[in-house]
Amino acid sequence: MQLHLTESSAMLGMQATAEAEHAYWLSREKEAVKAPAEIDVHAFHDALGLMYPMNWRSSESGECETFMLAEMVCGNVTEIYARIGICYYRMRDYSNLDHAEILARVKEEMQRQN
Repeated sequence: MQLHLTESSAMLGMQATAEAEHAYWLSREKEAVKAPAEIDVHAFHDALGLMYPMNWRSSESGECETFMLAEMVCGNVTEIYARIGICYYRMRDYSNLDHAEILARVKEEMQRQN
């Protein structure tokens, strides 16, 4: 007796499962994002000394700097640190943000709090 199958219903189930798992991880990643919160200078420098900073950037005047940790919290979300003048901030966001985007998010939060 030979069995000849032309379609697999298992493949449909696997596809649905993969899509559901992908949606789950995207939602976990989104939940891991946290708005900027002010921290003290010691917390900023402690984070800087944890490991080699990823994407460390500074403005030409030296007024602002940002960096992120190389270790991800969830998916593509990591801890990000910023300094604007003498104010220091920590946030969780996507590791593909650049220096200007990080500073813009921190400044938005500063305006919301004032």
